[in-house]
Amino acid sequence: MIRVSFRYDSTGCPTAFRFEGHAGYARYGKDIVCAAASVLALNTVNSVESFTKDAFDIETDEKRGYMMFSFKNEPSEGGRLLLKSLELGIKGIIEDNGKRFINLVEWEV
Repeated sequence: MIRVSFRYDSTGCPTAFRFEGHAGYARYGKDIVCAAASVLALNTVNSVESFTKDAFDIETDEKRGYMMFSFKNEPSEGGRLLLKSLELGIKGIIEDNGKRFINLVEWEV
């Protein structure tokens, strides 16, 4: 199962996200749920880098299915929108495939 968590600011906007694990929907190379979640996460990072001036930290470990992204400073409106879009996409995958393969959890500080 992929565990996805978001950290929010005082206004309820996401400022960081973390992905952990593998979906287990199908075997490696055929797992469309894992692929969908991975594309959303990678596209979000690439979009923040390409379309904003926001500085961020990222840590990844492909083998264990781990990605942690956080803005270094207060994100721009564009950065906030991109993380909201990621959250919307993850919720859509959960709706389509149930909580068996992806779980949206509270950010544990």
